[in-house]
Amino acid sequence: MAQDDYNILDEIPMALEERMPVWRDNGEQLQINEIFYSIEGEGYRVGQPTTFVRLSRCNLRCFFCDTEFDSFVEMSVVQVLEEVQRHSANWVCLTGGEPLGQNIILLCRVLKDAGYRLHIETNGTVDPDPELLELIEHWTVSPKHEEIASGLTRITELKYIVGKAFREDQVEEGRADYIYLQPESSKPEYIHKTLEILLRHPDWRLSCRIHKVLKLP
Repeated sequence: MAQDDYNILDEIPMALEERMPVWRDNGEQLQINEIFYSIEGEGYRVGQPTTFVRLSRCNLRCFFCDTEFDSFVEMSVVQVLEEVQRHSANWVCLTGGEPLGQNIILLCRVLKDAGYRLHIETNGTVDPDPELLELIEHWTVSPKHEEIASGLTRITELKYIVGKAFREDQVEEGRADYIYLQPESSKPEYIHKTLEILLRHPDWRLSCRIHKVLKLP
């Protein structure tokens, strides 16, 4: 095979390729896994009523992920807005899957124009369009052993999942306003590990999944 003919997708099994996020240039149609109301259960905004827009598919496959994000329905931006407006929250969190895997610029414009405050949670591997840095107020980046994209120049909070492989020297403290450590799957051994790390880094914070404790979505 000639070098010019090489495509990384040639090395990805079809099943995985089909699960990759789909980018549409106009952003008028999106693959949506679910839209639901709940209380923000993690990080800096914990406790705030929020409407979550979960976009489908992800470019990573983390073994500890508990989100069923591969299924989806096709929704227009107008349909997403109408569904969001059924709920009373002022905040909208764009999550996934990997929300930056799809073109969400138009959606963010429409939601912003409708008066919503926007929050995104990304794995940090995708460079956002610069316009999104202005449209989205709160940026949560949750690295998964991958380098954080250089285009993520505005990060409100870095949220690291503390599991067996986590090392505190991986934390890019200078990239964000706040650092959160979240024990993987709330397992006792990882809670203990997290608390030990926080003894050495008193400016970092513990993130617990409050919505799970309260049995909320």
